[in-house]
Amino acid sequence: MPRGHCHRHGAQFGPCSCSLGRLSRLVEPAILYLLASGQARYGYELLDLLREEAMTDSEIDAGVVYRTLQQVERAGCVVSDWEPGHGGPKRHVYRITELGRTHLADWTTVLQRRAEQMLSFVERCRPLLAEPGIAATGPDERS
Repeated sequence: MPRGHCHRHGAQFGPCSCSLGRLSRLVEPAILYLLASGQARYGYELLDLLREEAMTDSEIDAGVVYRTLQQVERAGCVVSDWEPGHGGPKRHVYRITELGRTHLADWTTVLQRRAEQMLSFVERCRPLLAEPGIAATGPDERS
């Protein structure tokens, strides 16, 4: 696993090998959500908004966004067209399809289930972290 600095642990704690927050697969439902909500239509808009909507602490790579757009387009979840840019080159504009809305609904069901499982896991961990000798603070609270 590559070692680097994550947003959660920062540089002051040295190289981090954790994969906390590396949930790049979750870019897909976020893209579908942004297209369904009408907040974004083309790649750069999506990339900017994904940084706010994404369910990860990791930096979202533009390549991941464009590969995901290609995958969901091949699957029939989105369609794209070229539109003239405002004073610049043409833009690849994306729209969600009915199949994409159905896929977003499926993602919502899966994420709801996963959220419940994760919350249950966190609740089971908390008593263990309250034991003497085990730090219950997060990295932001360390000195």
